[in-house]
Amino acid sequence: MFMKLLVTGLVIFGAIMALRFRKRPPANPVLVHQAPPSHQSDSALFKAVAYGTVVVLLLGSGIYFYSQWQDAYQVITVHIIDTRSGREVTYEAYKGDVDGRSFKTTDGRVVTLAEVERLELGRGPVVSKEGGD
Repeated sequence: MFMKLLVTGLVIFGAIMALRFRKRPPANPVLVHQAPPSHQSDSALFKAVAYGTVVVLLLGSGIYFYSQWQDAYQVITVHIIDTRSGREVTYEAYKGDVDGRSFKTTDGRVVTLAEVERLELGRGPVVSKEGGD
């Protein structure tokens, strides 16, 4: 949501800057020959703002895609519970590999759930509880 607002604001700002620095023809023609005014400082400012905007957009896009990639390769626990018998099976999978009623485990197995099974997702790898208290 924030990225959409940022991009919209940058587009509006760029349009305002473009309209502001657009060369307009003079209203009254001048008969005396004058040297054209120097717009190098305005042009340099406009170019700096344009390059800065491009850098900010590329940096923001890179950060967004990196966070999406990092989130997709996060290891999560997948608990499958059979609603008829109450039997529970636990797997490890990457978050990006869970798709609807099927997923691919970290060791390469593809698991598809039946209609009577329920899927629960958790954080982190599976921790085995051993020992007799």
